[in-house]
Amino acid sequence: MSMWFLTRWVFENTWFPRRLRPMFLRVFGATIGDSVVIRNSVRIQKPWLVTIGDNCWIGEGVWFIATKRITLESDVCVSQRAIICSGSHDFKSKSLQSNPQPILIRSGSWICLGAYVLAGVTIGECSVVSAGEIVRKSLPDYSMLVGGQVRQIEPPK
Repeated sequence: MSMWFLTRWVFENTWFPRRLRPMFLRVFGATIGDSVVIRNSVRIQKPWLVTIGDNCWIGEGVWFIATKRITLESDVCVSQRAIICSGSHDFKSKSLQSNPQPILIRSGSWICLGAYVLAGVTIGECSVVSAGEIVRKSLPDYSMLVGGQVRQIEPPK
């Protein structure tokens, strides 16, 4: 897997063809579903810890900091410059001991522009994280994080 660290600059460059991005990630151990769009300048640390379901869209400049498993179920949109970070540290430890935790983003969810999803969080089914929000705690199904507040939204009919 150290080969990824030597070659990931190829993947991160804007000239790398979009249609080849899922295949390139699969070579390095990522699980990528069908009809996945991964735009330019996406950064992925440890693709072997990343699972992306069918029909997902990953926007420009998204960063997956994968020190534990990051899972996107199907029909998930991660908008431009969002950061999904499963790494963390124990601030109570004198050595700031590493404390990574997995992240799960359930089907139909949308992580909007510039949002951050932190370690140990589950984003519920068909939920929305509004632009610029920081998700520190899990969101229930059919909810929206906006202005630091969680609000329920109507399920699709």
